[in-house]
Amino acid sequence: MKPNPPLIRVQGSGQVASTPDTVILGLELISEHRDYGKAMADAARKLELLRAALPKADLTTEQLKTESFNVGVERDYDAGTYTFRAYSVKHHLSLRLPFDPTHLGRVLAAVTASNAKANLSLSFTVADAEAVKRRVLEAAVSNARSRAEVIATAAGQKLGAIHGVEYGHTEILIRSTMHELSEACESPGMDMDLNPADIETEDTVLVAWELEAG
Repeated sequence: MKPNPPLIRVQGSGQVASTPDTVILGLELISEHRDYGKAMADAARKLELLRAALPKADLTTEQLKTESFNVGVERDYDAGTYTFRAYSVKHHLSLRLPFDPTHLGRVLAAVTASNAKANLSLSFTVADAEAVKRRVLEAAVSNARSRAEVIATAAGQKLGAIHGVEYGHTEILIRSTMHELSEACESPGMDMDLNPADIETEDTVLVAWELEAG
């Protein structure tokens, strides 16, 4: 019986820097009222105000996406006792746009002028996320091979055939830190002087090679 060949298993890491080309504008609408029906009605009113403002920035209502919608109860705490304050409706929405500072300024101006009183946040990403993920994995495998070759050479061996590759199901997130915005965005022609930093993305892969005599 042919003996099993010696193996070397090396973890490789890949890091890729990507220039953001897409901005994600987060919008949070919050309504509170002691009456459940009035809380829901106010939430619907704010959503309609927001939708009505979008055409002013050359956007359609179809571009506005709901990320989450939560209805809860708010309570006040005093002297060890919780008391009912109001029903709350929290509607988290987003607009995903090509990164254009001038257009982004117009969008923010339209949103803040709508009186929907949305809490705003910004984050950046790339349109072709799959291409970035491929680059990260290619870099990780290349790094694993480079490390394995160094180890094999130092041990007087050389790399043979790949014996196996192990890769988890880690979700690779390609998104910058979220930045909260104030409501001081009311000038209809304001320009956003933004230069987002590159987005660093990384992942790992474990590769096993057979070792051959050097």
